[in-house]
Amino acid sequence: MNVMTSSRPRHVPVLLEESMQYLGVKAGGSYIDCTTGPGGHSEAIAGAVGPTGRVLCIDQDAEALEFARTRLAPFGSVVNFVHGNFRDLDELAADAGFEAVDGVLIDLGISSFQLGEGGRGFAFALEGPLDMRMDRTSSGETAAEIVNSRDESSLAGLLREYGEVRQARRIARAIVAARPLATTWDLAKVVEQAVGGARDRTQIHPATQVFQALRILVNGELDSLDQVLPLAHGLLNFGPGGGGRLVVISFHSLEDRRVKQYMQREATQCICPPKLPVCRCGHVATLRILTRKPVRASAAEVARNPRSRSAVLRVAERIA
Repeated sequence: MNVMTSSRPRHVPVLLEESMQYLGVKAGGSYIDCTTGPGGHSEAIAGAVGPTGRVLCIDQDAEALEFARTRLAPFGSVVNFVHGNFRDLDELAADAGFEAVDGVLIDLGISSFQLGEGGRGFAFALEGPLDMRMDRTSSGETAAEIVNSRDESSLAGLLREYGEVRQARRIARAIVAARPLATTWDLAKVVEQAVGGARDRTQIHPATQVFQALRILVNGELDSLDQVLPLAHGLLNFGPGGGGRLVVISFHSLEDRRVKQYMQREATQCICPPKLPVCRCGHVATLRILTRKPVRASAAEVARNPRSRSAVLRVAERIA
């Protein structure tokens, strides 16, 4: 199997300029970065709010958050750090004194900080244990425990549901036959032998979607996303000068579909079934969508940072 053995790559925040533009970061404002990672987006926000602003940096990865703490130390008390999962955003924000904010950023991508650590198990290009937990202080199930314990039918189902893997049954059968699997290379090799590898650099390696499915399941990412969207929405300021903004960057269709549907629903005045003659839902639109079409990385950014090619940015603004 053709693999890389590089050390942790340099962190490059995705869609940074677009995120700052749509957040509309203003001096003295208050903002929450729900997925701080190594702090690329947070650093830009902190620099823009100035000494009278406030930024809350949240991440469930304690190691990444510690890196960001060091990186953002020059901003002093402007920046606050909280170790936690954004699905608990309401509690985390309240504990830090952030009750109403001018913007919330959610970057759902896995950072280069994590991809570059073989010991985390996120990347099949680096050998390491099949862990994939964002928060290694938790006692949650690891990827190794999943692939070594689930039956063929269950494995195939999760690969289809969370990774949209086309040959899920064949890969699941190969995993069961090759067990036990201990490392990222063990799993990637099984996938490659089952369905072949990428023929050239323009193709996505089949192990990419398998690793995606396991990571999403291990960390409960889709459930967490469903929980954080209304919480972030509820924290946004609104007033005559315009409301707070929710900016979400997703990297695959499972995430983007949820974000799109949530924003569309909350930007709609009535969500009753179309055939009802009179509105009975009582639903009131409290968001205005600012991105009629999703924003994607420019060709120049993709050339600089290939990870950005799958990034999709959507933005909504709070209205009274």
